[in-house]
Amino acid sequence: MWATLDFEASGLSDQSYPIEVGYSLPDGQGHSILINPQTASGVWQYWDDYAEQEIHRISRQELYREGWQVVEVCLHLNAVLGQYEHVFCDSQWDLFWLGRLYHAAHMRPSFLLTEIGHWLMQENGINRAQFQLALEEIGPAKHRAMQDAQQIRLAISQLVK
Repeated sequence: MWATLDFEASGLSDQSYPIEVGYSLPDGQGHSILINPQTASGVWQYWDDYAEQEIHRISRQELYREGWQVVEVCLHLNAVLGQYEHVFCDSQWDLFWLGRLYHAAHMRPSFLLTEIGHWLMQENGINRAQFQLALEEIGPAKHRAMQDAQQIRLAISQLVK
């Protein structure tokens, strides 16, 4: 049994941080959580206006108003995803943002997040290009964490029968 996880972030920089996390479970159900950067001890400052306006369309004010505290997010992810043998993402960036999230909460994940390209090749002999093609056939990324996690799940399901 496996789940998929995806992040949206403040930008694509080594100073960026997660602003939304979403996952998709084996039954296809998903969940998305906005993350309040103010609860990360003031260390999350970087903001890319282009990412806000053209990619995820999540404002800082929305995060401040509706975002969960980083500790709450980590506790929730541990409770839900800790029961799965595999939790997959489709980017090294997601691994980076997971680390940044848990570091800010002074916690450790109860699950191992694995970049899907590595697992597909190692376990199934399927290369990253095949995965990318399966993703493209589903349609363009929505750049919202839960929807993207669900697309990742669908693409994996098409490749691994």
